[in-house]
Amino acid sequence: MQRKTVLMSLFVATVLVLAIIGMFFIIKPAFHGQVINSPASVADIKMADDDGNPFALSAMRGKVVLLFFGYTRCPDQCPLTLANMKRALEMIGAEAAQKVQVVMVSTDPAYDTPEVLNGYLGKFNPTFRGITGSPDDLATVYKNYNVVVLDGGETHSTFTYVIDQTGQLRLTFLPDTSPDDIAHDLNILLTER
Repeated sequence: MQRKTVLMSLFVATVLVLAIIGMFFIIKPAFHGQVINSPASVADIKMADDDGNPFALSAMRGKVVLLFFGYTRCPDQCPLTLANMKRALEMIGAEAAQKVQVVMVSTDPAYDTPEVLNGYLGKFNPTFRGITGSPDDLATVYKNYNVVVLDGGETHSTFTYVIDQTGQLRLTFLPDTSPDDIAHDLNILLTER
């Protein structure tokens, strides 16, 4: 009788351990950003970057892209967003951070020349890229991403678009999304294949 009880206890314990292990493979971790329920391919952006080189968003496949719209003279939300991204990349470590690209599209092309963007973004992280172009080219990008830009760029949509390694829009972040939450979601996206 005791042998039967011991065997039954071992069987139950084994099943429980296997169930717990299985849950880690079946249940996906939850994102902290706002999830896009039907991920979709993003519109390509082809312009000059802050080094004056041709830039294509489609060339970023294989990296997670944090796409942000802002301007260099912004006193509040833009620097907060960039500082939070900088800290999140530090949190995930140098190796993982190499697989993430932060891209800021200017909402003030009259002031935000490639040189101005480069100097501004370099204060946060030298790998951050800035994108600018003609008002007409930028208007097309704003339209493709449903970004509202008013008052010479000072009033603009403040979402950060999170694009996965396959070029699918997966999440958005608000300007005050914490570095912890950004790092958490980046780690999930970087482990996906």
